[in-house]
Amino acid sequence: MGRLGRIAGSKTELGAGRASRALASAAAALLFFAALALASLLTVEPASAVPSFARQTGQPCAACHTAFPELTPFGRRFKLGGYTMQGGDAKYPPVAVMVMPTFTHTQSAYDPPGGAATPPPGLKANDNFVTQQVTGFLAGNIYGNLGTFIQVTASPVDGSLELDASDARYVTPFKLFGQDGFWGIDVNNAPTVQDVWNTTPAFGFPQIASSIAPAFSPPLTHIESNWGQQVVGAGTYVFWNDMLYAELTGYSGLSKTALEWLGEQPGATPDLLNGVAPYWRLALEPHWGDHYLMIGTFGMYGQVIPGETFGFGFDDYTDIGFDSQYQYDGDKYSVTVKLTDIIEYQRLNSSANINNPNQSASNLNNRLNSFKANGSFVWDHTYSVSAGYFNVSGTSDALLYGAASGGNSLNNSPNGDGLIFDVAYLPFRHGSPWPYSTYNARIGIQYTEYLHLFGGTSNFDGGIPPGGGMHNAAGNNTLFLYAWLVF
Repeated sequence: MGRLGRIAGSKTELGAGRASRALASAAAALLFFAALALASLLTVEPASAVPSFARQTGQPCAACHTAFPELTPFGRRFKLGGYTMQGGDAKYPPVAVMVMPTFTHTQSAYDPPGGAATPPPGLKANDNFVTQQVTGFLAGNIYGNLGTFIQVTASPVDGSLELDASDARYVTPFKLFGQDGFWGIDVNNAPTVQDVWNTTPAFGFPQIASSIAPAFSPPLTHIESNWGQQVVGAGTYVFWNDMLYAELTGYSGLSKTALEWLGEQPGATPDLLNGVAPYWRLALEPHWGDHYLMIGTFGMYGQVIPGETFGFGFDDYTDIGFDSQYQYDGDKYSVTVKLTDIIEYQRLNSSANINNPNQSASNLNNRLNSFKANGSFVWDHTYSVSAGYFNVSGTSDALLYGAASGGNSLNNSPNGDGLIFDVAYLPFRHGSPWPYSTYNARIGIQYTEYLHLFGGTSNFDGGIPPGGGMHNAAGNNTLFLYAWLVF
């Protein structure tokens, strides 16, 4: 595992052998992705990120996406209009399929929290080449003003099948003070999946990441990680004067039985969302020619019964986000820069209750902050280069994060940060191989570097002696190769 080959002494040859095998595995994976790219060069007709949208609208990928799934101004308005725009020659139901073969290499071999001796079934200690997911879509106009973006995802890695982040919306146009607008009703199962800017969690950067690495990563706010596919919500929104967006949605938790039926958390006891959790969104997007600037805020408040342990009150989570996005959407290239800051205020009435047999927090009041800054440059909608920085910081809590109580931090800290780099080739910008005019693909390489984890760099949880393994921040650095194939 992460410890092997890293102890001082006569381990140099073993480390060199591992390095050569890693290089060989990476080379083989690169050859596979290069073959996919070469095969895709036979191009003749336009394509779109979700082919059912292309068949419905007759629009090319470049109309809706800079580098999918990042949206252009036109793509944002297509989504706000309820996925109902026509113009194509679709002869079939609005269905599509996505397949995602991937290769993952981490700087240190498998050595997760708790020191498990072997990797999960079907996986190696490192250099895993897997089909990460297979997704079916019902995406497009259903009837009249009703449209959907529904995903059902299978994971060949763990054998799961689940309803993925999805939404359905009914939209109608209106006029106010002489200006046009959309008014819509949206139903979804993951807060922010309905949003049209790539600053909110559901479609924020990076839009794709390895599902099997890293072993350690910083904790996230609830709106980033805990509500997706665990709730169902319904709400209303308006987009007025091609500039102002406002939304209010209420979410309710799903029972353990409902979650298991939908493929989520089989056999686990989820945190129970009490009552209705409100979600809000306000954004202003003025624009000048091909330049678009968005400034906005969003947030959610929820009361949680952790582990369905009744009788000790609720944990209250208030997430408040501020975001901004600048986008230049030119004919030949596009530039997008995004900033997001989410502040989570936690009042842990249940988790910090000393009478609770499942007490999991020391402090009654905690704070967690998640900051992201990233940008992308896309040339001819075909070549994409992206980079980003992430930072998580918050209140120290011995029970919540401390290694002595089963957490990951000797410093009892959630703090961590890192960098993400992504380079991608989108071969079907100018068309798919005949006769598959609506196929699409994104073939890319991504590297994630962890600068700090849980308040430290080396041996942040005391799991091993300093100097090796995933218990150092750098041990979780991840090289990720992917092919995002949609048809």
